[in-house]
Amino acid sequence: MKRHQSLSLLSLGLVQRFLAVERIMLLMRPQVSSILFLLSLMLHAEGTRELMNGNCANHGYIQIWDNADPLRNFATYNCPEHARLYIRVAGGERIYMGFHVNDGNDGSPTIANDVWMRLRAPNGNVVMGPLQITSAMGAGWITTCNQALIGPSALFPGGYNALVYNVPAGAGGDYYIEFALNNDPNLRQKRVFRWFDITVARWNGTAWVERRGRLWSRKWDLTTRGANNAFVGTLYTYSLDSVVTSFAFNGMRPYGFEVSCNSFGASNVGTLQQRRRSDYRQSIINQGGIPAAPEYPVFLNDPDQEFFPTGRVGSVDSFSVIPCTQNSYCIYVSLTKGGQVSVTLNFPPPYAPRIFVQNLNAGPNCIPWDGRDGNGTLIPNNTLVNAQLDFFTGLTHLPLVDVEYHTNGFRVFLVRPTTRPNNTPLPDPRVYWDDALLNDPANSLDGVQNLSGCQPTPTQGCHRWQNRGTNNMNPEVINTWWYTNTEQHTFVLNVDDTKWRVFAQILSCTGQNGVQVQLRFWHEIPFSSVSWSISTNPPGLLGQASDTVIDTSDPEWTVVLLTFPVVNNGNAVTITFQVSAVSSKYPYCQDQHTLVCAVLPILWATPLRGERFPDYNLLHWATAIEAGITGFWVERSGDGQMFIPIGFVSAKGNGSTYTFRDEGASLAPRWFYRLRVEEAGGTLVYSDVIELASFHHRPHLTYDLSNRSITLWATDGRLAQVEVFSLSGQLVWRAALASGTHILPLPPGVYILRMEDQALRIWMP
Repeated sequence: MKRHQSLSLLSLGLVQRFLAVERIMLLMRPQVSSILFLLSLMLHAEGTRELMNGNCANHGYIQIWDNADPLRNFATYNCPEHARLYIRVAGGERIYMGFHVNDGNDGSPTIANDVWMRLRAPNGNVVMGPLQITSAMGAGWITTCNQALIGPSALFPGGYNALVYNVPAGAGGDYYIEFALNNDPNLRQKRVFRWFDITVARWNGTAWVERRGRLWSRKWDLTTRGANNAFVGTLYTYSLDSVVTSFAFNGMRPYGFEVSCNSFGASNVGTLQQRRRSDYRQSIINQGGIPAAPEYPVFLNDPDQEFFPTGRVGSVDSFSVIPCTQNSYCIYVSLTKGGQVSVTLNFPPPYAPRIFVQNLNAGPNCIPWDGRDGNGTLIPNNTLVNAQLDFFTGLTHLPLVDVEYHTNGFRVFLVRPTTRPNNTPLPDPRVYWDDALLNDPANSLDGVQNLSGCQPTPTQGCHRWQNRGTNNMNPEVINTWWYTNTEQHTFVLNVDDTKWRVFAQILSCTGQNGVQVQLRFWHEIPFSSVSWSISTNPPGLLGQASDTVIDTSDPEWTVVLLTFPVVNNGNAVTITFQVSAVSSKYPYCQDQHTLVCAVLPILWATPLRGERFPDYNLLHWATAIEAGITGFWVERSGDGQMFIPIGFVSAKGNGSTYTFRDEGASLAPRWFYRLRVEEAGGTLVYSDVIELASFHHRPHLTYDLSNRSITLWATDGRLAQVEVFSLSGQLVWRAALASGTHILPLPPGVYILRMEDQALRIWMP
């Protein structure tokens, strides 16, 4: 016994000395590999050794059913996948196991012999047990703390007598251990594993060799067995992008607590900003989330690289802000690998900053921005915007459940990878937190929030608090997060409509043949990537676009003119037109234009026009559709504000041409006119207002759909040259016409009618 005791004390001393060296070497990266190799020769076991940081005077234990809480189901029979205690093994390896169980009385603990265990294979089959863990069981019971630190005696002299499971060849994977009181999964009484060890070993041809970094869980349940007992252990986590970071608890006094890591924060509901905020467990449950939702594997050592390889740190390929329209911007980010980004748009006063936090994929991404600040105020044109991008990989959130005191703060270290793609070294992560939802700001020792990052020092950690965890059934979920790589890029944006990449405009609700819409988009956007849609309220008033005119004469812009035929009637119609350009360079650029207008009961073929003559003013217009109207009141104004009716023109039906001579107008400098559509029981519908300010000295024409004719006015008696073209630009008819009405000898179709600098799109029935 004395010999064994001296060996145990010697092992304990070596453990303590080399753990001190290990902590120093975390600050001395160039020598870390050789030191860790030396440590691997001297330190054994995986379990209590790590939780107690190699010193039996420290406190760190696993537990089940703390406070009989059904959510504290770590490593219990039939527990959820995220609460399992996993062991990663390869076929042909060996698992050594040992335990020492106490009852739930932390003040005066005694040995408990009522806990059973079983080992399950990756497919769920029980391959060992159930076995009752008792102090008299022999193999599987750990008698002293030193035995737990040393490891299984089959590998290391002075260790404990271990239970052994030989993994069959070809049957590797994640095995897991489960515990229950009296072999009953329904019993919930707290039990504490004062010491435990689970060591994996591989045969190297001559001996069994320990393989560390194999024991993990997504949700560890730990205790220090006292409110004043400090936890000084260090745990490791493996992020979604295969980055390993370690986090030292640095003397936290949590009593009983849970440890899990994920990519989002305290909750798995809400926006990314909401998820990362610390909150009360019951509040998270009420929102439908899982408190501290476990996601990442959490290890007691650096995960074995054979099964958990080192990831590659990503970088930013391209960052810009593309102005699609005033209300539609694309924050364009291209990444070498997926990760989370934070984009902060800073505006001059009085506008509030706008922050976007999103997980993006490798390659091009677009974060939509509606052109508004953090308070929802639209940013005006010609505003200089400073856009800052932070790109983070190795994102790790540490949402701890039920922790009372942490007056020293966390110290976080980057384990691997340690360099960027260009081989420049990566610093240890900064630490962030947001405890604004907790109602005890006085207990936040270094601020309720830190969204800019706190850099731990060798002696002082970050994110400190006190006097929390007073309600065991609704404890705080306190979240801390860090990143392994940060890149900052700045882009100065001038909010300028001349730089918009996609723009849509409804030209008229009552165009010649229907509703006319113009859209334009930047020349670098291919036409094949542009799509649009149009809708009406009430629905079903418009058909498919009858013709499309594409103009590419402007080298910077492509212009498209669409005409949608009217197929039904309605009053006070709302038209919504949407256009989007989903291209690789300008993804998700889009515009939406909504116009409330009186499309029906009348559709204008030719809007109201007029000319001034020495003795009268001549007005003319034409309709395509007249639905239930009785006629038109012609109204005149001298200032464009106050209109008076001067005459009534009866309706003639669809496709009619109208004229009106105002012989009562004096030779004032200008006159304004409009039409008021008369409809029994209908809403007031007016034409556009026109202004007549000079006498007419050139021919003018309109057309009449009802009799396939055109009407020409000319004041000087001369002939006017009239030409008709197909939509493809081919000349189909030409004539020199005098004033009067002329029948057009054209087959049915859509044409362009041109006279001097006037042009009309006409439809021949």
